[in-house]
Amino acid sequence: MARKEDRPGRGFTLLEFAIVVAVTAALCTVLLHRLDGCRRAAEEAATRQTVAALRTALQVEVTRALAQGRTETLAELAGQNPIRLLARPPANYLGEFALAEQGRVARNGWVFDPRDKILVYLTSERERFASGKSKLPMFKVELTRNPAISLALNEVGEQGVR
Repeated sequence: MARKEDRPGRGFTLLEFAIVVAVTAALCTVLLHRLDGCRRAAEEAATRQTVAALRTALQVEVTRALAQGRTETLAELAGQNPIRLLARPPANYLGEFALAEQGRVARNGWVFDPRDKILVYLTSERERFASGKSKLPMFKVELTRNPAISLALNEVGEQGVR
């Protein structure tokens, strides 16, 4: 009769180990997918906040110019980089360069194209946030002539990724 102390301790069988690894891999996949969704939602919220801040800064400048009777400066404002209206540019502002050069940018952020006078948000995946399409949201300061002359930061469309 074998004694209990003489028997070697039992560990996992190969099948049990494979099941543990498969369950762990499935849980990690779900976790990473959820974290990526949270990252995208945070990126979208930050982008919307920046657009709201730009629109507010633009309206402050328009109101200041109209109060001082400088309506000629509105046309100049329409051609400017709207990021310059902010006290401090966003941390993800990448600078001014033509969109044809966008391939040299490896990270996401705001880019102003001085040639077309368009502000574009480049995402790391080069896709529009929720829609999943390969489009870049583009904004432009435009002179409007509704009841009064004013400026607005409008989304002017989307540009397909090249």
